[in-house]
Amino acid sequence: MRWKALGIATAALLAAAALPLAAVADNEPPSQIQPTTTTPGGGTAAVRPHLGAFGGSVVSASSSSVSVAVLVTGPHDTYLEGQTVDVAIASSTKIVYGKGQSSIAGGDLVRIRAVGVSSSSTTLTARQIHVDCNCHIAAGTLGSVGSSSFAVNVSRTGPFDTVLKGNAVTFQVNGSTVFVQGRSTTGGSISDLKTGEKVAVIFSSSGFFRDGRFNWQTATFTATHVRYAGNLQPAPTNP
Repeated sequence: MRWKALGIATAALLAAAALPLAAVADNEPPSQIQPTTTTPGGGTAAVRPHLGAFGGSVVSASSSSVSVAVLVTGPHDTYLEGQTVDVAIASSTKIVYGKGQSSIAGGDLVRIRAVGVSSSSTTLTARQIHVDCNCHIAAGTLGSVGSSSFAVNVSRTGPFDTVLKGNAVTFQVNGSTVFVQGRSTTGGSISDLKTGEKVAVIFSSSGFFRDGRFNWQTATFTATHVRYAGNLQPAPTNP
């Protein structure tokens, strides 16, 4: 019953989101793009610029630009992977917000299609930005608890996080992590967690679960919300 109540209380917080990498598509490589081409009549015509594609975690954002730590790229933009790039937001940039999103903030996951992407370019301008919450869900039984991290034997996950089910997963905490006991709204701390109790975690990931190269065992998961059952009660005994 306590596990059911914990699940119901946590459900209101859940907004599991993932970044479908199929959308991080690419067109022809930069080496095949020329500024102009000769027409049959001897004139010149502009050739559409290379439209680079990449996705990553937002480092910072303003109304005119976004800084992104690149985690995955299109096949012709792999030199961006692992870099932090600044991308200008123009008046023509189309911004698409995922469920629960209405702005771009640090930690969000973004998919970007931009012009100016080349191995020698430092000026990128977004044509389209798709914004998703970097939030995932896992629930299960607490294992070890440290001062800045805790482990969960995961039995339930969000729809995009099923690779974690049945595994012992470590979650990091920071100054922004919120701890809440049961169905209350009273804040707690990592020191309140007890090995063996039920817990539900909303967390961010250092990588994309739907990236075929994603390895959950080497990724970093940071808890944003932790809802725990509270002090364990002794089993009832007959008088």
